[in-house]
Amino acid sequence: MYYPYLLLSVTDKSSSLYVRADVQSVIIDAGVHKVFYEWGLKEYPSGYKAWIRKMVCLYDEVKRVVKNTWVVIPDYPSDYPNNPIPDNVERTIRNIQYALDNYPDVQWVVPIQGKPNSIQSVANTIARLKQLGLLKSSYVAVAPTCVAKSSGFLKRLAFTARQLLRDKRIHMFGVNARAWKKIDKYIDSIDTITHNFYCMDYVSKKCTTLVEHVLGWLRFLNRLLKYGYIDNKIYEKALQSIKTNISIKEFETVMRLLNSERR
Repeated sequence: MYYPYLLLSVTDKSSSLYVRADVQSVIIDAGVHKVFYEWGLKEYPSGYKAWIRKMVCLYDEVKRVVKNTWVVIPDYPSDYPNNPIPDNVERTIRNIQYALDNYPDVQWVVPIQGKPNSIQSVANTIARLKQLGLLKSSYVAVAPTCVAKSSGFLKRLAFTARQLLRDKRIHMFGVNARAWKKIDKYIDSIDTITHNFYCMDYVSKKCTTLVEHVLGWLRFLNRLLKYGYIDNKIYEKALQSIKTNISIKEFETVMRLLNSERR
């Protein structure tokens, strides 16, 4: 299905299947959730240097199709309750230094880590990165945000990041939908898995079947359209790509469910 902005994970072997020439921009993610939350590891498989090389290989492949491709330097979370990494800031800074020194031609997104629910820790990391000369990239990503549920906290964090990084493009990881309108004037991009839950009203679980995934995706696009995050041209192109990739019966089922919600 078509969408102009892609977040690809280096842990997903099917990622490259989504890359099309008409995609506007791509961010390649390190797969933090998979590695540290699902797998429960303390370090990237085969070590951070090998993981960075793996990401650069995917970057080289994708960039041949989409020039505006970026790669998030692998970072370490401290906000997963099942697997907190206490020295996450120090190890993230080490990875940033290594990536910038060894792959200077890659379009890196520099991750700014911190401690759970602590805006000051993120501000401190920004200060350290500036002092070390590691904010060379024009694109940065602010964390920890994936498990933060407070819209007020996310707004204050986004505001602080913008004040300290006025000349940068800012990404925020995994921001919940309730916070979008509160942060959108401070940041440039987010990633989200919100669309996977847009089937809850019908089947009381995340989307699993093809029809459910398409239904969830269309409900998600409708919300983006309502908020003004995409225009009608993008929506219609996305809708057309769905029509050409599923059966007529499946499409009719999706639209019947979607229209019943609108009534």
